[in-house]
Amino acid sequence: MSSFADVRHHPAIDDRERLLLRLRDAGEGDGDLRRAEAEGRLPTLAVELALGGTRQHTLTHVASEAGVNRDLLRELMRASGRPQPQPRERVFTDEDIELARLIGRFIEAGLPRKDLSEVARVLGQGMSQAADAVRRLVAEALLKPGDSEYTLALRYADAAEELTPLMASVLQYQLRAHLRDGIGGELLTEAERETGRLAGTREVAVAFADLVDYTRIGEQIPAEDLGGIAWRLGELAGKSARRPVQLVKMIGDAAMFVSPDAPRLVASVIDLVESVDAEGPKFPAVRVGVAYGPATMRNGDWFGAPVNVASRVTDLAKPGRILVTEAVEERTRRWKWSRKRRRGLKGVDGRVRLFALDRD
Repeated sequence: MSSFADVRHHPAIDDRERLLLRLRDAGEGDGDLRRAEAEGRLPTLAVELALGGTRQHTLTHVASEAGVNRDLLRELMRASGRPQPQPRERVFTDEDIELARLIGRFIEAGLPRKDLSEVARVLGQGMSQAADAVRRLVAEALLKPGDSEYTLALRYADAAEELTPLMASVLQYQLRAHLRDGIGGELLTEAERETGRLAGTREVAVAFADLVDYTRIGEQIPAEDLGGIAWRLGELAGKSARRPVQLVKMIGDAAMFVSPDAPRLVASVIDLVESVDAEGPKFPAVRVGVAYGPATMRNGDWFGAPVNVASRVTDLAKPGRILVTEAVEERTRRWKWSRKRRRGLKGVDGRVRLFALDRD
């Protein structure tokens, strides 16, 4: 797409006309432009074009061009959070055809269709969050007081053209790095090699770190400030997690950690609690619950008894405190723990012996 260096700063052409010139140069006809302007889509159209071209293909056409089964393609698009079009609705671009061809190559390579759908769902969720974060970063950086919608559209389109290739490279490097780190930390057991399947479960420590009174605070401060608190918790949680400890996800006002090494996980959550304390009295305190046992990882998330127990234990922890199960205490006696009475946990059979970290 042309950047219109010859007309962008011409004093006789206003921003609306510059935008129309840009769109015509990209192949948009006058009829399409009139419809887009009548629908209020003219300012966003240039950005859409910079991010992948005109929406001109139906799902059937994409599947046909790529040589991929239409129903499978629809399933993968749905799993990844992409549009679910009506029959003959044109919502896909030329880039979607290229994406469908790549999907076809994965299928030809023998990857199971069910697993492809699960991977598409995980990638879709991650990309949606990443796209929102990048969109907010760019939008806030480029927005200036008094901008017209046409001025802003041109500025965003320029940014999309310049930054999208860079962002694609960043995402590629990040994916390769995470794959490398994940593979480097995994050693296949003899049983896994013999059966040809990865083990379904493994022994891990699981921790939740939950902000205290977050809901009540949300009734007293603007939503933007509340989101800033949750964002800061995520930043502190990310800094505290050191290999092999993994920050699995942020769940609103809570962080979830998993590690095969219980002492490393406890060290990480101690660091998190101290970092939250250092934020000062205006920042809500954090409470932590930790459990240990067999759990299953599926598409980046974890399931099993220690996940449920750690969540329930967190609810019992006092502000600024770390509460753990007996299995965690047995593996982390380099720290001093105070024995607590056995407690019943919702959804957990029997009563569980708990221990609190002595921080004094």
